[in-house]
Amino acid sequence: MPIIRCGPATASFEMTDDGIAKGAMTGLLSPGNAGPLSGLMLEAGAAKGARGVLCSVERSLVALPQIDPQHYAYIPDALRGLPVAIVMSAEQAAVYERVTAAASMSGAMRRAFLWPGEAEAWLREHALALTANHVWWSRRR
Repeated sequence: MPIIRCGPATASFEMTDDGIAKGAMTGLLSPGNAGPLSGLMLEAGAAKGARGVLCSVERSLVALPQIDPQHYAYIPDALRGLPVAIVMSAEQAAVYERVTAAASMSGAMRRAFLWPGEAEAWLREHALALTANHVWWSRRR
């Protein structure tokens, strides 16, 4: 399982048989490391062929200010369409509602959930739809 370190936070993930990178972020997520850590996790998952990322925020202190769409400048254009489902605790919900709203305005596909099963179902649905859309467009060219 790859482990990515970024200051006082880490991310680890494993690939599932259906191409989903299932990961977890732990530690202190702050303005200085949340974006870079997320970006490194996205790039690592994409390098392994991930069709989506399911990320839980566990044993973490989330200390993020108001997030705006410019926060997502760390995401390369090629990875903006990669769907990411974030599983967080009820205490983190207010923060992640703002995070996912800013992501949407930036063109990145993010959604936050309290329950892993719900997050996984959304992610699989969107990953399949994006794959089908890509196949359809590639046949039209």
